[in-house]
Amino acid sequence: MATRRHSGTRLDRRDWVDAGIVILASKGVDAVRVESLAKQLNISKGSFYWHFKDRGDLLEAILERWEIQQSDWNTDGERVSNPVERWARLFEFLSGPGYARLEMAISAWARQDAAVAVRVATADRKRLDYLSRVFREIGFTSAQASEWANAAMFLYLGWMDRMTRAIPQDENEPALAELLSRFVLAASALASQEAMQTR
Repeated sequence: MATRRHSGTRLDRRDWVDAGIVILASKGVDAVRVESLAKQLNISKGSFYWHFKDRGDLLEAILERWEIQQSDWNTDGERVSNPVERWARLFEFLSGPGYARLEMAISAWARQDAAVAVRVATADRKRLDYLSRVFREIGFTSAQASEWANAAMFLYLGWMDRMTRAIPQDENEPALAELLSRFVLAASALASQEAMQTR
C-alpha cells in the first residue's frame, strides 16, 4: 500500500475520494485528474492504482459518495417526527459548509454527461418526494404539496447557485434553513386563505 510522503500514514480509497471531491467542488469534473490528486495528497501517481482501476473508477466513487449523502439526509429526517423540524434539518444539512459548490459542480457535471444526469435526476425526484411528503404532513393537500415542493426546490437551487457566485451578502440575511422555514409559513398562510375563499 502506498503511504503519504513525510507523514507515514497510509492512504486508503476514501482519501482519494475526499481529495477528488475537493477538486470537483472547486474546479469542476474536468480538473479531477490523477496527477493533480497525487500532488494534492503529496504522494506518487502510481499509488492511485492500488485503489482504482482508472480515473473513471474514481469518478464513479465520487458520484456514489454524493448519492449516499442524498440518502443520509432522507434517513436522518425520518428520525424526526415533527415535519417542520424535519424540513429545517433537511435544509440545514444541504446548506452545510462547502456543500453549495459541490452541488453546483455535480449539476455542471450532469450537463455534460448523460449518465450522471440520469442519476442526478433520480436524486432530485427523491428530494421532491421527500418535500412533498413533509408538506402533506404539515397539512397541505397532495396537489398543493407537489406544487409547493417544486417551488421550494427552485428556491433552494437558486440559493445554492448564489452561494457559488461572488455576490456580497448582507450580514443580516437569513440562513437557508430559516429562509425556507419562512417559506413554509407563507405557503401555509396562502393555502389557508385559498381554503377559506372556496368555502
